[in-house]
Amino acid sequence: MTRPTQGSAASGQSALARIRARIGSLAPSEARVADFVLSHPAEAIHMTVGEVAEAAGSGESTTIRTCRALGFSGFQDLKIALARETTSLTHYAYDNVDPGDAPGDVLMKVMGFSAQVIQDAASGVDTAAFEQAVATLSSASEIIIIGYGASLNVARSARDQFAAIGLPVSAPEETNLKYLRCRTASADAVGLLISHTGATRDSIRCAEALNAQGATTIALTSFPRTRLTEQVDHSLVASGRELMFRFEALSGRLVHLAVIDALYVALARADPERARASLDVYFEVDSSWRI
Repeated sequence: MTRPTQGSAASGQSALARIRARIGSLAPSEARVADFVLSHPAEAIHMTVGEVAEAAGSGESTTIRTCRALGFSGFQDLKIALARETTSLTHYAYDNVDPGDAPGDVLMKVMGFSAQVIQDAASGVDTAAFEQAVATLSSASEIIIIGYGASLNVARSARDQFAAIGLPVSAPEETNLKYLRCRTASADAVGLLISHTGATRDSIRCAEALNAQGATTIALTSFPRTRLTEQVDHSLVASGRELMFRFEALSGRLVHLAVIDALYVALARADPERARASLDVYFEVDSSWRI
């Protein structure tokens, strides 16, 4: 069987047309994946590779192999191509913003949508899992926070907030340092791995490294069944209304930042003396920068 080279997805042929044209050349397990995508293109752009694999009755590796056989560089490339075809420009950004809206109307609608995203997520986070995460983080000898891409900014915020209340925390920024830190973690350390999709290869690799060291692991993600959640001890799944595919990461960041803020407050309350002593120093230093 001749496989198309990666990068051919950029040709003029649409994603759905390409799938229809090549489905006959696929192995049966791959054809099931392609058939599911053809039947559910709008749904597929919001699913993880594991969810598509389960829906199609195939494995994750088969799903990724199918994407490449169809001419895409991977699953993410397929989803981007589908999103371009299945949504209009207005719906591609925010589905409640109309072409005739004035800038002020856009402001109010987008702010309202963002608030709704967080409110929806609040009702979906498992409170027992959240309480377990607070207890685990509060007693950790060290907290190692891992985030890549858009999640790196969430990891930075978590690091700064946790450090302000006296927790021993680090959030390495360089890829090799993240993995090195996880490979050298102590058994009583806790790894907090932040990933919107739960499918970031390096995040999964860091989780495996932490597990090998005997450290406890917590995932903050937007999907319940992912490769990352399978690797960790505890999962905080936070996802509200989804924006269209191009902006899913933004939606995830808003929700994940809110969860980090809730962890910050809960951890401060778990050990108020430690938090107060650290915050006194923090505000003293911070005030020295102000006029």
